[in-house]
Amino acid sequence: MADTNAEVLTTEAGSRAHVAVALSGGGHRASLFGLGALLYLVDAGKGAQMSSVSSISGGSLTNGYVGLKIDLTTATAQSFRDDVRPLAKAVSTGGTVWARPLTYLYLLSMVAILGVASWSCVPLSGAWPLLVWAIALVIVGWLAQKRSWIAGRAFDAVLFQRAKLSAMHTAVDHVITACDLQTAEQVYFSGRFVHSYRLGWGEPADVRLGWAAQASACLPGAFSPVHRSAAPHHFRDPRPEAPTGFILVDGGVYDNMGTEWPMRLARRVGEGTPPTPAPVVPDELIVVNASAGQGVTKRARLRVPIIGELLALLADKDVLYDQTTAVRRRLLDELFRDHNPAGTLVQIDRSPFAMPKLFARPAGSPGDDARSQRARRLIEALGNTETEWAADAEANRKVGTTLSKIPADRAARLLRHAYVLTMVNAHLLLDYPLLAIPDVDAFLPLVK
Repeated sequence: MADTNAEVLTTEAGSRAHVAVALSGGGHRASLFGLGALLYLVDAGKGAQMSSVSSISGGSLTNGYVGLKIDLTTATAQSFRDDVRPLAKAVSTGGTVWARPLTYLYLLSMVAILGVASWSCVPLSGAWPLLVWAIALVIVGWLAQKRSWIAGRAFDAVLFQRAKLSAMHTAVDHVITACDLQTAEQVYFSGRFVHSYRLGWGEPADVRLGWAAQASACLPGAFSPVHRSAAPHHFRDPRPEAPTGFILVDGGVYDNMGTEWPMRLARRVGEGTPPTPAPVVPDELIVVNASAGQGVTKRARLRVPIIGELLALLADKDVLYDQTTAVRRRLLDELFRDHNPAGTLVQIDRSPFAMPKLFARPAGSPGDDARSQRARRLIEALGNTETEWAADAEANRKVGTTLSKIPADRAARLLRHAYVLTMVNAHLLLDYPLLAIPDVDAFLPLVK
């Protein structure tokens, strides 16, 4: 993995060529998978060409950290590794939400309140036990509404040190995405602006990076919605029906791959009063999706009374996430085929062999074009490892969508899988540099 930093490419207009990266949701699995893709892109010298990194949920932990610590346009391969090591360790073997004592104190406080209520009711009679339990449940319910605040504090302590959005590097727009329940639309937070369709362009104001990351990762059910007034952002072009504030949940409710920002950026820049300089519409788009399709999921517990009803709602949510992502993948495939924009999808359930085998043709045969030649070159570089990669892809897709620790070997394999898959797909479809295939041991120092 060479220490490279390619020269800035220029277009006929004299501006640099632009690459957008979209990082999906998926808990710590997505944080690591997205980081692996960025590791390759920096190694390949593409950091200098990046215009934006947009993200959802777990991808936003990586995006926010990289935006805070690193200027991607000047980062070298070695400096990038040095800077992201604390992130890789935190989201794998260190932990984020579950690494803070405050999280455990928070949960214990709710258990203690219910325990005290139970103990207090023993000597009571009449209506008193009901009153005690009513008070206890109200207090526990109020505390439960604070679980997003607890997670945001953990993100701040472990990754962001209470830094504000405005502290992020701005040579690349690092765009953290959440969904507003009032409008069913995305809200975008970055170091230079905040944007929503109804309110237009605004300022980042005093928003903390940990808060924005938590809003982006606010999975329905696991966390409570995040509220914020729109007033501090001084939106310049609000529509008449625009809300006065936000009620935010996981950006994946609308788009779990983070593609909405780069795909519709041209229209946004043409509306209202964007910041100066305006966000740049990309020429190429790398979509890193750490969430695979559901496949066949057995749900026997749905028949259990009451509990089954709650589980059915969660299953409904899973189906909605799955199908909206599937529709977007099909759309991306059509856009990439038409080079509008050019790009590739890096999908966690795919082996690096999948794309080259699809495009490879025998030497000298009809259809043996430059892409076919690159495909054969990739198959040769990957060597006799197809079984190993198929097993890794299957194991990586099954890593839980949680904010819990991931064993070091699996974390390293997530990084390597994303690195190699991004390199293979981008070399094949976009002629990005083909570097040496790294071993798992190359990534272990990042997560231990």
